[in-house]
Amino acid sequence: MPIVFIHGVAVRQQGDPGWEQVNQVTGGVQWPKVRQRLREFVAPAVRPGAPDEVDIRQLYWGDLGVFYAGEGRSLGSWSPTSAGPAPTVPAPADLTPDELGEALEDAFERRSLTRDWPTLLEAVWSVARDENLRSILLMLPAGQQWPFLLAAVEARLPAVPLLARLEEPRPPRRLVVQRRRGLSRTLSTVRRPLEDFVPLFIGDVLAYVGGRGTPASPGPVMARVLAGLKAAQAQARPGEPLVVLTHSMGGQLLYDALTSYLPADPEAEGLRVDLWCATGSQVGLFREMGQFIEQGPLPTPALRDSPHAGYFWNVWSYSDLLSFRCEGVILGAHDTAFPFLGDVRSDHFAYLTHDDFYRTLAVKVRLHARPRS
Repeated sequence: MPIVFIHGVAVRQQGDPGWEQVNQVTGGVQWPKVRQRLREFVAPAVRPGAPDEVDIRQLYWGDLGVFYAGEGRSLGSWSPTSAGPAPTVPAPADLTPDELGEALEDAFERRSLTRDWPTLLEAVWSVARDENLRSILLMLPAGQQWPFLLAAVEARLPAVPLLARLEEPRPPRRLVVQRRRGLSRTLSTVRRPLEDFVPLFIGDVLAYVGGRGTPASPGPVMARVLAGLKAAQAQARPGEPLVVLTHSMGGQLLYDALTSYLPADPEAEGLRVDLWCATGSQVGLFREMGQFIEQGPLPTPALRDSPHAGYFWNVWSYSDLLSFRCEGVILGAHDTAFPFLGDVRSDHFAYLTHDDFYRTLAVKVRLHARPRS
């Protein structure tokens, strides 16, 4: 019987939309290395006499996840040059008053202290909406329009012009501006890796939940999950268990399949996942928040009573903030808190790179995925 791996969100294969954004963070969850460890440690528990013959497959669904329709313009790290050639900047005279006001805001706020912003906005928008100034602007060459507008804003600032104050050699004010610029650069560096992962994480969750369909009419992601499980069943040798390893959101997909979609599918009769190991999942959280097709009071017996489900091992970690318990929420669940010594971000994927995890999984298979009669 095959071993099936179902990945989570923010996983893309090279060439799929989103690959560039997540490659540095997930590396495609390094499926070849996951497969290698499953072959080395778990396959002998599934087929002791011929572990090399065990079919080990990934159920890939990343190409059905979310993608950036606007090239990621909502991300803080996005810039026009990151999506291609820099666009042509229009001359001020070609802008509407509202567009001109926004452009002037951007030009001044980057070089000013936040305490000056209220006064600055008054001056900026009085210039942007001044029809007399616009008449003069229309007569100027394009190269002189921005300097003219900047000077007009400075002239309407009270007392000492803003830009002159920013050029004063007094260290405190200049130091505040410099520190703020430095902090922005530093936080952009910190934010970038999270931006590569978090938006796709949230987006893939929404893409599945919003488009999963119904048990009678599964959506594209669930249809692929069901097809993959049936294909694994077709590869079965008599008496061998079917083992499924999921990571993160992959657990939610399998829970929906085992408790709602497979029971409604007449073609799935006899299909049984003998051992399911969920790593870094949000299965318990989703069920407690009522985000599965299956509903009802807690703790729910739906998984325990499903003819398609066997032993359920939920592996989470205190250092993985995206992992959650299942005991007390799902009857029949067995939780294990795996200790990792990495960091909060990397430990969400550490299960899949830790040899001790696979060794433990192999023992779980021997103990709980008993040969079928």
